[in-house]
Parts: sequence; structure tokens; C-alpha cells
Amino acid sequence: MVRSRLAALMGTGFLVLFCFSGLVGQTTVKEITVTTQMTLPELFFSLSSASILLIPLAVVAMIAAVIAHLCNQRNVGFLFSVISALAFALFLFCFAHEKLNTALYTPLSEALKEAGVKRLKKRDVDKIIVTYAPLVYLTLAAAGAAVCFGFPRFKTEYERRRLHKDLLPYAYIAPHLIFFTIFFITPAVYGVYAAFTKWDLFNEPVFIGLSNFKTLLFDAGNTYYKQLRNGLGNTFKFVIFSVPFCIAVPLALAVALQTKCRGNKLFQALFYFPSLLSITTVTLSWRYIFNTQYGVVPNFLGLKANWFAPPHSWIVLVIVTIWWCAGSNMIIYQSALASIPQEHYEAAAVDGAGFWQRFIHITIPGMKYPLTYTFVISVVAQFNIYGQPLMLTGFNNNEANAVLLMYIQENAVKKQVAGMSAAMAVILGLCIMIVSYLQMRVMRSNTPE
Repeated sequence: MVRSRLAALMGTGFLVLFCFSGLVGQTTVKEITVTTQMTLPELFFSLSSASILLIPLAVVAMIAAVIAHLCNQRNVGFLFSVISALAFALFLFCFAHEKLNTALYTPLSEALKEAGVKRLKKRDVDKIIVTYAPLVYLTLAAAGAAVCFGFPRFKTEYERRRLHKDLLPYAYIAPHLIFFTIFFITPAVYGVYAAFTKWDLFNEPVFIGLSNFKTLLFDAGNTYYKQLRNGLGNTFKFVIFSVPFCIAVPLALAVALQTKCRGNKLFQALFYFPSLLSITTVTLSWRYIFNTQYGVVPNFLGLKANWFAPPHSWIVLVIVTIWWCAGSNMIIYQSALASIPQEHYEAAAVDGAGFWQRFIHITIPGMKYPLTYTFVISVVAQFNIYGQPLMLTGFNNNEANAVLLMYIQENAVKKQVAGMSAAMAVILGLCIMIVSYLQMRVMRSNTPE
């Protein structure tokens, strides 16, 4: 117990010291030597080299270690402490041995220009020498102390079995946790930070506070203000139009396949097959189907209309989405239907209940949790719509079908207004969180005690 508390204390010390640790970069060009200082948190937000991705891994692992030690999970805390210490040490080694650190090059190049070096090019900087402050090594020592204090016991057979039992689950999920931290948590944190900056994707972000959000929410004459409202409005429209069908169509298919008709496995494979295709393949295929010149729908079915302009474009978008997504929900519903005892249907049939009565009073209550799960997942997924409207309609028809993610990509990549795009993404994320929270509240309120 005491050693776990000491390990948690050392882990907390690592996190605190990390926030104040820093380094010095130095380079010489044309006999002019300049230096620059940068803290490790500032270095993290530069995200300018692969080795920097080890920083969030070290920090997140140490936070997990501290929590584990405080919960008296000494073995788990030891594991995460080791991961944190190794990641941090590996970062220090790799970053110091990089020939040219982009994070340090930008401030050093500005210092060289101020010192009189004209027409500076990147190839003129032969090497950047990195020197860590003493506090960095103290931070590494704190991580090592957390490892030492949390070192597990394995003298007896019971302790070895307990160690194996505690650490085996993490051996299976460790690869996922590492990649999740590096490729999900890190971009998410950096994306939120970028929303408070002015950034063009090439130079270092400049912190400007809430300026981007003020423009998006209150500057009615600004283009980005109009883009947010149009894009967010179209996104909500699509969610409202598509989500009911994302639930009803797969449910109908699952109920139909439950009858065990001849060839039902073939139909199940056919219904599920579209979910295996990429959105590009799906969208382009349906674009040919609805094409006014040689498409199946206008020429063979006789439905003459401009299917790529409102209001018909919304119909096409919903059809494409349902055809692409129905298979996944159908499989979930089939599994849920198989878990409902057939005795319930037989008893209801004996009592004279018809198909709809059995469906409403037996099938729906028996599938309550799968339905709520797929409802929440479908809403979140459709809020992130991007590929369908981009390839079917684009920004045509006065941007009538342009969703918010299209504006985010357009502004960030083409117009290079990454800070404003990040602010739009944060607002979209908040909307998804609010809607998901309301859904969860409704789901819990309908759950029997």
C-alpha cells in the first residue's frame, strides 16, 4: 500500500515536472550561432517530427499508472509506469539525434535572419544541437522512481499468478491502446488547440484565444459565419432524414430473414455486401444510376428529375447512405432476434396475437438495447457525413447540400485556414456530444430499475 502511494506520488511528480521541463536548440550558419528555448508542452503542440508522438504516449501512460496505483492496482500501475518511462526516454534519445528538428528550425531561422543572415534556406542549416535542461532528467528520474516503487512482487506462486492475471488482459489490448493514444487522442488534443489559433498548416500556429469562435458565432457578415450555419443546418437535415431509415430498413431486413426462407443466407450476404465497399465506390455507382443521360432511374424507370438538385438530392443521399450502412445494423438485429425465446412467440400466437402485435409487444422490447445502441451509433455516424454529398452534389446548387465537414476540409486544405476549420470541427463535436448525451439520458430514463 505504501509503495503504491509512493509510486503514485512519483508519477504525479513526473507529470508536474514535465509541464516545466524544456530544452535549448542551437545551430550555426555562416559563423553565426543562435539559440532558442522551448518547453516540452510547447514542443508537443508543434507536432513536427515522429518522435514527438511519444510524448502523449508517455503522459497518458503515466496518468493511467497514477490512477491504477491510487486504486491499489499495483501490477497495472507498474506496467503503465514502464511504458511511460520507456516512451519518454526513447523520445529524449530520438529527438536529440534528429539532424534537423522542424519544431526548432522555425524560431532558429527567425533568429538567424535577425542576426543578419540573408536568403536563408533550409539546406544552409546543417544540424541543430539539442541540449536538455536539468529538469528534463529530473522528470525522467521521477518516471524511473515510479517504476521502482511500483515494482511487483513475484516471490511466491500466488504473487506470480496474480501478476499474470492482472497483466494478461493488457497484453491483448496494449497495441490498441498505444495506437489509440498516438493516432486518436493526440490529434484530438491538437485539433482542439488549433481551434484557438491562427494557422495555415505551414507556419507555427499563433494562439488567438476565442477569436475564431467569435467570428463563427457572432460575425454575421463573415463568410465563415454563413458556412457554419449552412453546413450545420444541412448536417442536421441529413441526420433527421436518414437515421429513421438506418433503423427501420435493417430491422425489416432482419425480421424478413428470420423466417429462414430458402436462400436466406444468400440474401443476407447480398444485403451485407455494400457495407464492405468504400464510400467512393458506393457513391460513384449510385451517381451513374441516377445520371440524367444514361442512368437506370431516369431512362428505364421513367423518373425524370434532376436527382442532384434539391429536393431530390436529399432523396439520393438518403438512398445511398441506407444502401451502404444497412448491412451492419442488420447483423446486429439478427443477433438480437436470435436471442429472443421462440416460446414467447408461440405463447402469443396461441393467445391469438397477430404479426404486428407480436412485433410490437415481443420483438421490440426484446431488442431494446440493440435498438438504442444502433440509434446512438447511427446518429453519430451520420453527423460525420462527408463523402456522399461531396461526390454527388459538391458545392453546386448554391451549396444546398454542403455539409459542415465539406467546409472544414475546404477551408483547411484548399484555403489553408486550419484554425478556423478546427473551430468548426470543435463546434460539430460539441453538437454530437450534446445530442449523444440527450440520447443517453432518454435511454436511461426508459430503463427499468
